[in-house]
Amino acid sequence: MEINIPFNDWSKNRIEDRIKCATSRNKAYGFPGDYFVIDEIKYRLTLVVKLPLWFIAHELFETEGCKKPDEFKEVWKEIHPRKGWVDEQEVWYHYFVEEI
Repeated sequence: MEINIPFNDWSKNRIEDRIKCATSRNKAYGFPGDYFVIDEIKYRLTLVVKLPLWFIAHELFETEGCKKPDEFKEVWKEIHPRKGWVDEQEVWYHYFVEEI
């Protein structure tokens, strides 16, 4: 099923450059097998799982398009200024691959 996941320009650029292959969100946007399209390129979800932010920052930051854990934390805080960063907060981690 086609889904819509909104991405900011920072994320779109990293997806285009094949640096980012995951996105963490406060809600699940789909299930494995669902897909979304950015600039006519189809990306398919292969994993959707709830994980704590600290785990994503320390173990999965590169899949989020970041060079280090602190970069992921800063990006998260910019996108979520009201709540900010909470290590224990559980979010939905979406891993995706480009469909060829």
